[in-house]
Amino acid sequence: MGMKPRIEPSQRSSPPLYESPEIYDVAFGWDLTMELDFVESCLRKHSVEPVRRVLEPACGTGRILAALCARGYEVTGYDMSPAMVAFASAKLARFGGQVMRGEMAAFRPPGRYDAAINLVNSIGYLLEDEALRSHLERVGEVIPPGGVYLVQLSYGGEPPEQGAFGPWPNARAGLKTSLTWRIVREEPEARRSHQECRIVVERGQERRIIEEPHVLRYWTQEDFDRLLEGGPFELAALYYDRFEEKPLESPRTGADGNLYHVLLRR
Repeated sequence: MGMKPRIEPSQRSSPPLYESPEIYDVAFGWDLTMELDFVESCLRKHSVEPVRRVLEPACGTGRILAALCARGYEVTGYDMSPAMVAFASAKLARFGGQVMRGEMAAFRPPGRYDAAINLVNSIGYLLEDEALRSHLERVGEVIPPGGVYLVQLSYGGEPPEQGAFGPWPNARAGLKTSLTWRIVREEPEARRSHQECRIVVERGQERRIIEEPHVLRYWTQEDFDRLLEGGPFELAALYYDRFEEKPLESPRTGADGNLYHVLLRR
């Protein structure tokens, strides 16, 4: 009997990550228990009123919303990707959560919410000043005074040793992923951070690699604080991604990592 032809296990391709919700959901599907414990304690500490209804702009596959639903919250999310919205809607169907299609800078979600969250630097995709101001206005319209918008972002100028993240392996239902994210270069004057996402995807004998560039805003403390001026939110507290509080008066730099910003509705 002759040998079977060898199956080539590696195929390199570059489909848009946000059109691959199943892969995204596994690759970014780390355990949220500690982070959600922190989010809950943060909302309890800083919100004037009890929080039951939570809004998440740029919700992706709904992984955070589903986890909040499991803890008893009423949730609503929106995302600009039709594929992500369909995936998240299916995930949240049994909980009664709602997911809509909308772009952060322009979308005004219907209804009223006690708090909002925007994690893993998703707000960094708002590259222009007016886009961020518009987004904050839209969120501010649906959150009452004293309500919290918890935003996570990192500042530019990270030390070289902090410029690459991963690899983070994950697996679910026969789908294996290994995610690496790195900062390629930064342009402080143009306020741009050029980054790259790389995910190795394996399912059975099939193996492919998703590689794609991402352009995010290069944040500085002065820049972020300037954009908050005159808007609906004020900076009330800061936390490291280890969930320890950072003094509000201390400088914010890239060395701080991905900081949680507690924005309080004025």
